[in-house]
Parts: sequence; C-alpha cells; structure tokens
Amino acid sequence: MANTIEIPTQLFVKFVRATEAIGNLQEAFEDFLISQNPVILRSLRKARREHLSGNTRPFEEFKRRLNRPRTST
Repeated sequence: MANTIEIPTQLFVKFVRATEAIGNLQEAFEDFLISQNPVILRSLRKARREHLSGNTRPFEEFKRRLNRPRTST
C-alpha cells in the first residue's frame, strides 16, 4: 500500500489559497483586538517611546534575565 495520494492541482491550489486567506484573517482579527484594548495600546506606545528615546538594553542582558530561574514568594 502506497503512502502517498494524488491530489488534483486545482484542488491543491484552492487549499493553499484558503489557508493563506485564513492566516490573513487571523492576523487582521488579532490587529483588531489589539486596537480595541487600551491597556495593550498604552503598553505598546510606552515601549515605542522608550525605544525611540534610546532607553534600551543589550539583548544579552535581556536573555540572561529571561533565563534566570524565578524565585517563588
């Protein structure tokens, strides 16, 4: 018994297009949800202001803090 199947090219192309459309819809929906959330918007705006003002840290420092074991309280 073969482990492959044959799919008509037109059907495969439709499947690929539908998958791309769903991905685009998901991204647009996520953007919409973010745009409607004032807490997220404030956080993004603050991060952008800090970045533009040069208030950044080296990636290595960020990576160290990210990998640091957390202590429970």
